[in-house]
Amino acid sequence: MRNRVARALAFPFEDREWPAKIVIGGAIGLAVQALFVAIGFLFSREVALEASPLALVVNFPVLGFVLQVFQGALLTPHAEAMPKWRRWPRLCLKGLLLFMLGVGYGILPLLLLISGLSVLVRGGVALLVGLVMMLLGMLAGLSLGFFLPMGVALYLAAWRVEAAFHPMLVWAGIRKVLADYLAAYLFAIASFIVVGLIGVVPYLGTLAWPFLAFYLLLADAHLFGGVCSRAT
Repeated sequence: MRNRVARALAFPFEDREWPAKIVIGGAIGLAVQALFVAIGFLFSREVALEASPLALVVNFPVLGFVLQVFQGALLTPHAEAMPKWRRWPRLCLKGLLLFMLGVGYGILPLLLLISGLSVLVRGGVALLVGLVMMLLGMLAGLSLGFFLPMGVALYLAAWRVEAAFHPMLVWAGIRKVLADYLAAYLFAIASFIVVGLIGVVPYLGTLAWPFLAFYLLLADAHLFGGVCSRAT
């Protein structure tokens, strides 16, 4: 599995046009982040330059590009080229699709987090209840997020939404490649931790994190696509 991770990290650089493609992806992320900063300023009259995870979650062109990389790895695990930045409406639709699949898996954790936060602000005894609910939300997010890549792979294989949310089908696919799939998931979590740590660095982190996040998303997509290709 170590070799798979190394190949996934090297994958974006094997494309002859990798500088332009990564710069475009990072620049789009930076533009979306700037939009979030502007919206935050309108509501709070304060400039918050910290990286916002939502800026990545709703970045539909980048999500669409990443989904194409994932799909390419499903079909050709040893592919060396990334897709081209073209057909922008189609890219956005693919990104919206990936977003909706993520919402399907993340709605329960999100509800627990929001409910926990609303209880938390009341203070007193409710403080403990809110903390427990938020902890459960984070655990649910980590647990359900584990099944998302295989769900996406099954959807792309069958082009049926129900395939992405069929627990028995998803688990059967994961069981075929359990060790590699688990390693890929742990690598993905580590990637998000790295991006988060970079994102909180004042000024420099705000500028750098969209590019690093895009690069690591490409590596994660290629890695998961290769692993899931052996189970679909």
